[in-house]
Formats: sequence, C-alpha cells, structure tokens
Amino acid sequence: MKPVTSPELATVRDLALAAGTMLLDSLGKVESVEQKTATEFVTDVDRKVEDMLIVGLRDRFPGEAILAEESGNTTGTGSRTWYVDPLDGTTNFAHGYPFFAVSMACGDADGLRLAAVYAPALDEFYLAERGCGAMVEYPRQGGGRPLTPRVPVRLQKALLATGFPYVRDETVDRNTRLVADFLKASCHGVRRGGSAAVDLCHVAAGKLDGYWEWRLRPWDTAGGTLVAREAGAVVTEFSGRATPIPTDHILAAAPGLHEEMKNMIAPVLAETT
Repeated sequence: MKPVTSPELATVRDLALAAGTMLLDSLGKVESVEQKTATEFVTDVDRKVEDMLIVGLRDRFPGEAILAEESGNTTGTGSRTWYVDPLDGTTNFAHGYPFFAVSMACGDADGLRLAAVYAPALDEFYLAERGCGAMVEYPRQGGGRPLTPRVPVRLQKALLATGFPYVRDETVDRNTRLVADFLKASCHGVRRGGSAAVDLCHVAAGKLDGYWEWRLRPWDTAGGTLVAREAGAVVTEFSGRATPIPTDHILAAAPGLHEEMKNMIAPVLAETT
C-alpha cells in the first residue's frame, strides 16, 4: 500500500485538524441552535467552522468549486469540486454526544480524489487518496496506521449501522422494517450513530461491517465514501450502482456482505420506484 502523503492531502489534513480542534473547543458551549426543519439543526459552530474551511480552501486552491452544507455551491474553474461538511452529526454535537465529525473531500472528472474525516471526540482521523489506500491517525494519543483492506464477511457475523432521514415520513417506516429484517437475519446488531461520515469510516476500519441509509447529501458522504472504498469496502447505491458519490441512498459493506445486504434491501427499494 502506498503511503498517503501527497502535499494536497497534507494541506487538507491540516484544515480538517484545525476544524476538529474548533469543534472540541466548542463542545458543550454552543451559543445558538437554529432549526432548519422540525428535526434538523444548525449551530453557530457549524457556520464558524465552515467559514474557516472555505477561507482555507480558497487560499490554498483558488478558483476551485466548493459545495458546503451551510453555504451551498460556489462555482469554480476546472473540473474539481470540494465537498465540505463542517459538522456531520450536528444534533449529536448540540446534545454533547461525541459521535460527530468534520468531513472534507475533493472530486474531479475521474471521481473522488482526496478525503479527510476527523471525529475529534473519538480521536479518529481518517485520510484517503485515490489509488493510495486509506489510513487512520490518533491525533491526541499519537500514532496511526494504514487501514487493512476489508475481507469478506457473512451477514450472520456482521455488525451493521443505519441512519434515519430528517423528514419523518414513510421512509422511516421502510427503514424500520429493514432494521427488523437484518436483526431477524441474525446479524450481530444494528447501530444508529448519527453521522454518515463516521459510519462510513467505521466500515473502512472494520468497526462496522455494513451501513445503509436513505436521503443523504454529497457533503455527508463524499469523504467517508472514498475512505471506505480505498479500504476495500464496496460503496454503492442500494441498487448496486457505483456512483461517484451515492446520496439518495447509500450501501457500504465488506465484500460479500454487500451483495447479501443489497438483496435484502431490494424488496423495500422496489416499493419506492
């Protein structure tokens, strides 16, 4: 496995590390929480961290497009786009629950190129570069390691995770059915962490074996998708189509398990088409 050491990734690493430090410093000190919807929130911290990241990206990669959760889309020259989620897991963060992350990724005409996902309260920092593998660092305790490529896992030995959309409509019912189906299929369990970026990285690291979710956005999934793929996980839409950044629905799993999960999801997916 090649080392993940390109100058561009090192730059993104520094930005994400600074953002994670800001999140930790602000944990438990949120000054304002606004509701986007009845169940979706944005805090003053989301905006402060995003502003810092956008300034940093514009300074280091001038003219390139940026798609950020709170600021929207900034067009740029060339084929590259930066995907920025300053705080994936805002609801968790607002409640002091430590499952949240800053997620950054760069995509070009050939797909996702670079990724950095930092979960500061967990002391887990995931980095990936297309064709070079993925790694995890532990900034507070020190050290790190390349992620071992995922090997096949059977459903009966798998720990899974999912998430639920902010809009509480019939999709919640469908996903609840899937949770029951997977539990009755005797997987080891189904977790609900509340951060797509962290869930995807945990599939990459072998902490989880499979993960699925409906209705995400590019900034939610871009960073974790590249980390998972570079660690040998299969990341697609529910149908199995390997889009560059799955968003409408995403399925990430170890080899072998992905096909099992896809087949179990298929009947529920068919109800939405």
